[in-house]
Amino acid sequence: MEGYKLLITLFLMILLIWRHVPISWVMLGCSALLAFMYHTGLIAFGKMLWRGMANPVTIELVIILMAIMMLEFLLRKEGYLQRMLAALQAIIPNPRFVMALLPSFIGLMPSAGGAVFSAPLVEHAAKGLAISPEQKSFVNFYYRHVTEYFLPIYPSILLIAQLSGIPVQKLILALIPYGVLAILLGIPVLKKIPRDRADGIVREESYEGPERKKMIRELVLSALPMLVVVLMVLALQAEVWLAVGLVILFLLIYHRYTPPKLLELFREIKIQTIILVFTVMIFKQVLEDTDAVAGLPLLLEHLPVPSYFVFIAINFLVAVMTGHMVALVGIGFPVALAAMGSSFDLPTAVLLFIAGFTGQMITPVHLCLTLTVNFFKADLNQVVKMLIGPEAVLLASAIAAYVLF
Repeated sequence: MEGYKLLITLFLMILLIWRHVPISWVMLGCSALLAFMYHTGLIAFGKMLWRGMANPVTIELVIILMAIMMLEFLLRKEGYLQRMLAALQAIIPNPRFVMALLPSFIGLMPSAGGAVFSAPLVEHAAKGLAISPEQKSFVNFYYRHVTEYFLPIYPSILLIAQLSGIPVQKLILALIPYGVLAILLGIPVLKKIPRDRADGIVREESYEGPERKKMIRELVLSALPMLVVVLMVLALQAEVWLAVGLVILFLLIYHRYTPPKLLELFREIKIQTIILVFTVMIFKQVLEDTDAVAGLPLLLEHLPVPSYFVFIAINFLVAVMTGHMVALVGIGFPVALAAMGSSFDLPTAVLLFIAGFTGQMITPVHLCLTLTVNFFKADLNQVVKMLIGPEAVLLASAIAAYVLF
């Protein structure tokens, strides 16, 4: 019976999120419900809330996310992203690769609905090509998300690292092969797009010799803030908050930010995201304090499939229902962590991440997919069909690697 209490809570969470109830309210409400089912008093529940919010891990995660929001604003405000994209278009003559690289560069910043920023750029790169709205939608949406495997600034990656205790460097290094695989799996769609422009339109500018070197230099310089963050975290093993903080400090000094401009910077902090992180950590704390997953292993061992398939299904389902990586990490990972205990390791974290990631890539609930299809006036069903193949191969590869190695 104990295992069913947790399953009921999970089902209710998924149902409420599917009904568009704000995720932070769902996390907090279901935390209270779970505590109530385990006969937790108000004072004890209040202590759980405090421990979840005041935990050093929670505070560190909140600081990192706030810093990333400010860095994103600085790069956008000071024109780094625009210069990066302009240089990229000038250097690469093949419009198909440009179409894929443009949303990938936008993906360097973990903005919600970021595909809407890259969609006009993809439209411009595709001008004159014999390409369907569905193909443009696939390229924009699919390649917008391939960078999520590589970067230590995405909230989902950071949250997994903080929840599991797995160093973010190890997590990213383990995910990189799947990021590379994801890039390769999108190539068949790119190859179906004619390279030559059907209407004879030629590039307005051609860069050769010194001009080409100048544009390459512009690309490197505009991408340098992000490259420094990635190199500090992966190569120097620096903490994410330190790497991002040092880059922000340099940019503030370089661009001579005054107190009024600093105030504008702090206004970019999205309070809803911070609240969501607090509620996710509260849910994790309630799971631990009530020992709600104690009955789950007994329940799972009666199922005709391995237990990891159940956790794959939970993560995939939550992702399909929410289209939100932070939501699936906040719901699925604490349950798997508590149920598996010390047997939860890096391969398990990677497997569950891929399960959730593939789920969010094929659901219309995902904001980026909806915005992309709407922009290009494409057929949503056709776009989803194009996405299912690569995502199915990606998930199958993750399961095979987990079972074999």
